[in-house]
Amino acid sequence: MKAELDAALVRDFPLLYGDRHAPARQTCMCWGFECGDGWEPLIRDLSAKLEAAIAALPADEQPNYRASQVKEKFGTLRFYLTCGTDEMYDLINAAEGLSAQTCEGCGQPGSVRSGGWIVTNCDECAAKRGH
Repeated sequence: MKAELDAALVRDFPLLYGDRHAPARQTCMCWGFECGDGWEPLIRDLSAKLEAAIAALPADEQPNYRASQVKEKFGTLRFYLTCGTDEMYDLINAAEGLSAQTCEGCGQPGSVRSGGWIVTNCDECAAKRGH
């Protein structure tokens, strides 16, 4: 993901991404958002919902709820938390499901495609990749 999109997510959701610049021995978020720019709106929507859920928790518990890794794996979004509630995990599952229908490259409707590396792309982005 582009640096400016990464920085905007971290700025807009400080509770969720409080560990974004922590060392690798503490979190995988040190590598940033390991996916294409097309999923930024999906991640932003999920982040807003998770941030609100974290903010509703007692202040002393909020630091326990952080994103620990956000990446693409097997063509879909993977979003990991250090700790979460059933509500948070339901939100994550829904977003991960939507990623299988959203082009990782541009954000348009897409589908999971194989052919070496599994990706979710629209027809145009798939053609650019040679799939």
